[in-house]
Amino acid sequence: MTTKPNIILFITHDQGQFLGCYDTPTTPNSLQTPNLDKLAKDGIRFTNYFCTAPQCSPSRGSILTSLYPHQHGLMGLVNLGWTLPPSNKTLPMYLRENGYTTHLLGLQHESRDVTTLGYGTFSKRMKDYKYDTKRMEKEYLKFLRDHKNDEKPFFLNIGTIETHRPFVIWSEKVDQKTVKMLPFLPDDEKVREDLSLFYGIIKPVDRVIGSIIEVLEETGLREKTLFIYTTDHGSPFPRAKCTLYDPGVKTLLVMNWPASPLFNDGKVFDQMISNIDLLPTLLDTIGAIIPDIIEGKSFLPILKDKIMPFRMEIFTEKTFHEIYDPIRSVRTKKYKYIRNFEKSEYLYQMPLDIERGFSGQVLKEKIKLERVEEELYDLEKDPNEANNLVNNPSYENILFELRQKLLDWMKETNDPLLKGKIKDERQ
Repeated sequence: MTTKPNIILFITHDQGQFLGCYDTPTTPNSLQTPNLDKLAKDGIRFTNYFCTAPQCSPSRGSILTSLYPHQHGLMGLVNLGWTLPPSNKTLPMYLRENGYTTHLLGLQHESRDVTTLGYGTFSKRMKDYKYDTKRMEKEYLKFLRDHKNDEKPFFLNIGTIETHRPFVIWSEKVDQKTVKMLPFLPDDEKVREDLSLFYGIIKPVDRVIGSIIEVLEETGLREKTLFIYTTDHGSPFPRAKCTLYDPGVKTLLVMNWPASPLFNDGKVFDQMISNIDLLPTLLDTIGAIIPDIIEGKSFLPILKDKIMPFRMEIFTEKTFHEIYDPIRSVRTKKYKYIRNFEKSEYLYQMPLDIERGFSGQVLKEKIKLERVEEELYDLEKDPNEANNLVNNPSYENILFELRQKLLDWMKETNDPLLKGKIKDERQ
């Protein structure tokens, strides 16, 4: 019989791959995140983990249901009136069926009615900005101490407002000189200040993670608990959040369970994985049946065989944010194809919170150029997706192949965009 661990899912807002241990040429950073870096060093880390959508509600809906946003129906933001239809079965529901108690501490952005999501208990509902880690830390630690002797395993979802803008509310700004510039943004003093504020939000989250790990050890829960640290989508900067470029859809995933050889020893996996794959992996880990109605698949096999291939393609989408902006994409290890279904006078959408920030002030007018219908990038030669190859005859066959792959996926998953403009069906 499979031993069922407690499961803690700690999910931040807008963090992309910004952790010290994720310092790479495409997402360079000089962050000091010792607690999370140690969690990764003692656990496992995924370098090519993607969300289904570059906005919080649609992506979080995918984590909870293992379905793409156009399938689960949460195609826009909860704070703008969208909600996850109650016909969906969620991760807490599946876990409850398998002997777990289920709990939410802090933020959720999947439903306007938290009682529809399958949590047995949830913390007091407040404005989102009140779910910062500093304010909620005592509740996290109290929960662990109160549940140290539970007969049943627990699933705890901890949702934080960090690292969402406006940074100045939570940030302890770092020295700008220590900040590494992002390759897809101009090296500008205002951009650098924006990044220094962003770094300053991540550091206190890392400190709270350290406190949680200490209490897990103190209560004897550490060995019995699978701890997961992730985020909903890419970083809150221009050409990242709200776009289907890698900075918008590539996210961090760290998993750590000391008692299991599959979730420790500092292994790093570079297979492409989608966040719809987390739910079936957790069910597989606890020996539960994986339902046929979901789109994700368990990545537990690659934890047993590190060189085993996993996904050959990653599909991402965007439909609504503050505006209707339907985009679909398919990505392989080598290439990415993006289809823009609506015309726009901007190269990409910049959400209002980013537009009002320092980076947005620098780039708002610079991106006022007509958007093309199709984009194709050679990720090996051009990892920052700067050179659109749609009109390059050398890539004609690749373009045709990926265009067809995307169309086939849209048909297989019943994407309503195939029938024309999607209606705004906020309740």
